[in-house]
Amino acid sequence: MSVSKTSTIERIIALANEPMVLLDKDFAILYANASFHIKFNLPELASKNRNFLEVIESSFDTHPLKLLFWDVLKTKSIVKEYEINSKNSENNKISFNVEAIEADGETFLLLAFNTNKETEQLQSFLQSVLNSTNYGIASYEAMYNNHGMINDFRITYTNPEVPRNFGLEPKDVIGKTCREVYPGIFKNGIFEKMVKCVETGLPDSYEIAAIHNNKTLWLNATIEKAGNAVAVTSKNITHEKTAALEIEAINALLLNKNKELEQQLLKEFSESFYSYGNGEEFFSSLLLEIATKTKMDYVLLGEVQLNELGEEIIKSISVIAFGEIADNFKYPIKDGPCDEVIKGHYACHPRDSQKLFPESKTLSDLNVEGYIAYPLVGSSGKVIGLISVLHQSEIHDIAYIESLLRIAAKRSEIEFERLQNEKLLEMKNKELERQNVELASFAYISSHDLQEPLRKIQLFASRILFKEKANFSDSSLAYFQSITNAANRMQNLIESLLNYSSMDASEIHFVPTDLNTAIDDIKNNMTDILEKKNARVEVGKLPTLSVIPIQFQQLLTNLISNGLKYSKPDVPPVIKIDAELVTSEELVGKQFWKLDIADNGIGFPQEYEQQIFELFKRLHGKSDYEGTGIGLAICKKIVQKHDGFIRAQGIPGVGSIFSIYLPVV
Repeated sequence: MSVSKTSTIERIIALANEPMVLLDKDFAILYANASFHIKFNLPELASKNRNFLEVIESSFDTHPLKLLFWDVLKTKSIVKEYEINSKNSENNKISFNVEAIEADGETFLLLAFNTNKETEQLQSFLQSVLNSTNYGIASYEAMYNNHGMINDFRITYTNPEVPRNFGLEPKDVIGKTCREVYPGIFKNGIFEKMVKCVETGLPDSYEIAAIHNNKTLWLNATIEKAGNAVAVTSKNITHEKTAALEIEAINALLLNKNKELEQQLLKEFSESFYSYGNGEEFFSSLLLEIATKTKMDYVLLGEVQLNELGEEIIKSISVIAFGEIADNFKYPIKDGPCDEVIKGHYACHPRDSQKLFPESKTLSDLNVEGYIAYPLVGSSGKVIGLISVLHQSEIHDIAYIESLLRIAAKRSEIEFERLQNEKLLEMKNKELERQNVELASFAYISSHDLQEPLRKIQLFASRILFKEKANFSDSSLAYFQSITNAANRMQNLIESLLNYSSMDASEIHFVPTDLNTAIDDIKNNMTDILEKKNARVEVGKLPTLSVIPIQFQQLLTNLISNGLKYSKPDVPPVIKIDAELVTSEELVGKQFWKLDIADNGIGFPQEYEQQIFELFKRLHGKSDYEGTGIGLAICKKIVQKHDGFIRAQGIPGVGSIFSIYLPVV
């Protein structure tokens, strides 16, 4: 190309406002104007003779441009407003016109880049915002290995905030990989979060501590997917985090100090608790000590009650006013600070209490300025009362008073529970006394009012039979015999019931008793029935025990009689009585004398072991075996009066064993 033509083209390019560049057929830059160098951020002398595609390949995909340039050179054509996207952002595009120019037998490419002032201004404004914000903003493009797995990210954009956290600038990191610049993300889990965001499209967030120059750096960040890349917005929260950790450490220190204070107070209180006495005396002594320690004008402890309208009120149990025990009083919960306490919350209003609760007559009457209170919680979890301090001026030593009231509240809860249990026990005892009186009255009625008409029935029935027996038919005689038998059974039932109910009323006198001698006496008293049944009582060596003689004789008599009564037909009854020293499985480590009364009778199913010891419980009909159903219940009660227990084993058709356990004294 001639010099004149070159000069002409260069002057045209130089005078153009738009970025323009002249390339040879190998795409080397022959000449470019100032606008071109500004657009591509190039020094003016650094671009000449450089390959245009190499100049822009870090930001743009050059392969389609190469194909375009070849086509234009080949066809000698013009292509207008050709657009190509930036590698770094889909929003960053370049648009240009390209034309093939021939001169002196050579072909050249002239590129004229289109400019949009508004777009450039907007991009410039956006860039200034990104550069000045306190948030770090960066884009990371996913990189894949031969297996199609993401193994790294390339930093395609970052504002200064991100790299400056680590002493770097954007030019030091853009185009490089995370493994080169930020290797720590492969150890702290952030890399996995970025991969997951790309693969699922779901955003994520994290807070992480990084070490840089031996200092801890705290970052809070969010991750969003952007095409095949992730956009990470981060904020350096080191200052806030450090301040929060310092506050946490201070709070922990204060908590420890409060615990030390409470331990000291608890030790001081514990030494005093034992001297407080019980009940109202305890509460008055406790509140007097609180008043002495805190110098508060009023100290009050009260319980929750209901008034005649069913509204909750506080009834004071103990009140200290200006260091002296004062009269108790009641006051409403509504419209006062104790309303929140009764809901289970600690209340602290060290000043302006009357302003905060203007409807509270109690605060007004006592001219209270400061108020602190703790709820008293019962074992059921329900609030049963409160303990509070009230002062006619502002309360200052809040932490000390809080600790004092917290300890006092716990100890007061225990005393409250003890008093309530005492009241409950007193009520139970009164009810028991009332029932005993009723039982004694019933025993009297049974022994007199019931037995008197029964004796008349028996008397007149026997007289009628004596005088008119010869005039009765056989069926009438049978009816009268049934009347007599029924009256006799009722007599036995009443006597047994009186015997059972009199167990608790009888005087208790334990006497050392030789059980062998006691059994001999019983056998002598039962000689007739033993001979009638052809029964045999075999007795081993029995100990001498401290028992209630009359009751114990009845116990053994009932059990021997039981063995005779429930014997098998045509089989002579054999009753064996033995004793041994054992250690109870039910009361580990405690020794008992075990007395076994075994028989060879009809036995019973084992599942009825408990039932046979209940009043009026029978396993057989009255027509099968005589009895009232009270005998074994009396046995159980006698054994319990001796601080022991009784067990029974039965095998139908084989027999029964009744085992009496009496503690070794």
